[in-house]
Amino acid sequence: MQEQSPTSSSDAPGGPAARKAPVPLGRVFNRFWAGSLASNLGDGVTVVALPLVAAVLTDDPLMVSGLFAARFLPWLLFGLAAGVVADRVDRGRLMVAANLVRAAALIVPAGLIGTGNAGIWVLYAVMFTVMTCEVFYDIGGRAMLPDVAPAGTIDRANGRLEGGKTVTQDFAGGPLAGFLFAVAAFLPLAVNGAAYLLGALVLLGLPLAVRRPARPAAEGGEAGARPSPLADLRDGFAFVFRGSSLGPILLFNVALNTAFMGLNAVMVLLARDHFGVPSSLYGVFVGSSAAGALLGAAAVGTLAARLGRFRLELVLFGVTGLCFLGFGAAPNAYLAAVAWTVLGFAITASNIVMLGAIQLIVPGDRMGRVMSFIAVSGTAFGPVAALLAGLLGRVELHYVPLASGVLVLASLAASAPALRRVTAEADRIEAARTAG
Repeated sequence: MQEQSPTSSSDAPGGPAARKAPVPLGRVFNRFWAGSLASNLGDGVTVVALPLVAAVLTDDPLMVSGLFAARFLPWLLFGLAAGVVADRVDRGRLMVAANLVRAAALIVPAGLIGTGNAGIWVLYAVMFTVMTCEVFYDIGGRAMLPDVAPAGTIDRANGRLEGGKTVTQDFAGGPLAGFLFAVAAFLPLAVNGAAYLLGALVLLGLPLAVRRPARPAAEGGEAGARPSPLADLRDGFAFVFRGSSLGPILLFNVALNTAFMGLNAVMVLLARDHFGVPSSLYGVFVGSSAAGALLGAAAVGTLAARLGRFRLELVLFGVTGLCFLGFGAAPNAYLAAVAWTVLGFAITASNIVMLGAIQLIVPGDRMGRVMSFIAVSGTAFGPVAALLAGLLGRVELHYVPLASGVLVLASLAASAPALRRVTAEADRIEAARTAG
């Protein structure tokens, strides 16, 4: 990658996207988005409904908390494999198949719960199966998006997807699961299965041109020969760490997610013991970040167009670090909630811009693998972050967000040169595609 001069579009307020009238996202993207909304609603119902059912089946905290391990374990086990698969198959079919399996996986437990024959281990199996399918669905969707979104709309497209996910998964899915569970314990799973089925049916209409990853012509050797999956994986690693500037960005992603997961691990104790938030208002307190996330997703396209990607990312990631510090130093719950809301805005908007830049610079045939590296790096250190946060919290709870803020700001300073190169290359590619 070549770094642009200081007067490049990544530095200039109003990059390439700002000099043209907004391009409609189009029918193909809207179909893709509609399928994602249905699937996100199903995800929101799943992560709330299964623990509710588990709490009816057992009062053992360890057995109930094990569902959360089953929720994240598939990312560690299958995340990298999902990236290889997404670069080798029809991505539309992969997403449809994932949703169909998820829908089928919910039929059996819904029936067992309805007849009073369900057990906790059935819920473990369901959570693991559903989340394994989510791994392949999410990686396939992230890899397909650059082909679905028209040229010059990648930030708005990612913002639309993230905003829709926040609304359906965080604001609608959880409350819907609770309401349906109050009617009948099996009902959330039945409705959830229908949501996944609807998502699959909507995605069936995507055109073939956006579903299949483009494969470059074979260089030497037998025409049409394909490398092994392991060779594909090695090629993806080589591209990230030697063939691009994405290595430092990936490491920064690890630091950012470590900071966020560490804070989340002790959030309930911070809210209750440090800020004095009553249990009845804990959901409102932590839910303020979802409101900030929704605002960030809605505003990110306009902000990126006016400030340019590099400047916007520096501001947003800097605000993220300062919000961690502000949260830890807040004298009361009200100011902590403000910091938590702004943090949700900054993290969501910055991640959308960064994801769009990566989707622009990564070749289509490697997109699935790179997206899987990002996703896995964002979750792999979660257990370590939780453990470190717990140990630090034993010393003093509010040290955890303070340490998170220092980690983010120090990592940002170290990765800023790579961030400039990546955003400059993304601006150059987007300008060329838009002009073409």
